[in-house]
Amino acid sequence: MQKGFMHELEANILSEDDKATVFLVPSKKEHLAVKIDKDILGHLKDNEKLERMLKNLLKMNSKRTTKETVNINKRNYRIFL
Repeated sequence: MQKGFMHELEANILSEDDKATVFLVPSKKEHLAVKIDKDILGHLKDNEKLERMLKNLLKMNSKRTTKETVNINKRNYRIFL
């Protein structure tokens, strides 16, 4: 994964607790927050899956939506890949 993207993402942590972390996705056009469970985050950081998933979410996000939070957990993370 590109180091620049991960550093930007880790710098944009909105909140963190025992189970999940909320990131603000770096985008100039849209305000998208992603809440990712910590057990899934470990799997996604190892390779390019996280970056590809976030780029797909930005493509699919409606331009009319001003602010959105997407929850990614064990049950639904395969949908986003």
